[in-house]
Amino acid sequence: MKQINLDRLLKIETARMPATVSYPADDMRINGTPRRASTPVIDFQAGSAGVGFWEAEFGAWKFAYPLDRSEVFHVLKGTFSLEGENAPRQEFTAGDTGVIPAGFVGTLSVLEAVRKMYVLLPRAAR
Repeated sequence: MKQINLDRLLKIETARMPATVSYPADDMRINGTPRRASTPVIDFQAGSAGVGFWEAEFGAWKFAYPLDRSEVFHVLKGTFSLEGENAPRQEFTAGDTGVIPAGFVGTLSVLEAVRKMYVLLPRAAR
């Protein structure tokens, strides 16, 4: 990924940026075989923020969010839900903004093909 200069007004042509495609591991998959694609615009590195786009097809899987970061996201299209081991199910649809805290463990269910923009924030040292 090339270096991005944040010291000036900048248009980033995300449609031309390559996406990394993945599928949930068999032992994590609950429903379907959803294709997931992530397009980092600014790569997350320890101590700094990251920004990108993420999309996924219908399906559900278990996941554990990394301990070193939290995510703020805004849903651009579609609908999905998150349910944590210690958090009630919450549904997010186009126009909603949410937070996935560092260390979150739970289930993500895509109900309608989803696309979101995300910002990764480093977890403060404790």
